[in-house]
Amino acid sequence: MLENLLNLVTEYAQDNVVDNPDIPNEQNNEVVAEATHAVAGGLQDALANGHTEDVLALFNSKSAAQAMSSPVAQQIQGGFLDNITSKLGINKNVAIGLASTLIPIVISKLVKRSNDPNNSSFDIGGIVSSLTGGSNAGGSGIGNLISQFTSGGNNSSGGIESLINQFTGGAQQQQKHQGGSGLMDLIKGFIK
Repeated sequence: MLENLLNLVTEYAQDNVVDNPDIPNEQNNEVVAEATHAVAGGLQDALANGHTEDVLALFNSKSAAQAMSSPVAQQIQGGFLDNITSKLGINKNVAIGLASTLIPIVISKLVKRSNDPNNSSFDIGGIVSSLTGGSNAGGSGIGNLISQFTSGGNNSSGGIESLINQFTGGAQQQQKHQGGSGLMDLIKGFIK
């Protein structure tokens, strides 16, 4: 999933990053890495902190505006803005413009592609699984999780809270193992 996300960010970085005269060419890869990290890390943090419903709502968005009104998308956008100004020293006004163009495009395309049955590069199950350390909720899968949210039913393993805890427990474990820079190191490895 991470490599596909990096490819998605790279696909839309040409106009916003590479051709942007306000971003030094030697920082292009770092900006792309930060955007990828912001999206993957933001989703991972949301899952690890029990905001599974917000993540699922984001992936059920019907428009780019609806997706960007999500608290998860706003956290991702804010994290990206903070990182490129503090880590890369990009001018705040330039960073605001970049965060308000690149991140909405990437999130809306990620949502659109994850809901496209003809595009297997992203699927919500694969995204959640990769961000939660490969947990499959005891074999019940993301389809069961989504149906629990959409139908309001309970499953035999203790209800939706149990199912969410199984998913988010993996994200918390992965976060502990990776620390703060593990995800970023992995993304930079793909760029090289």
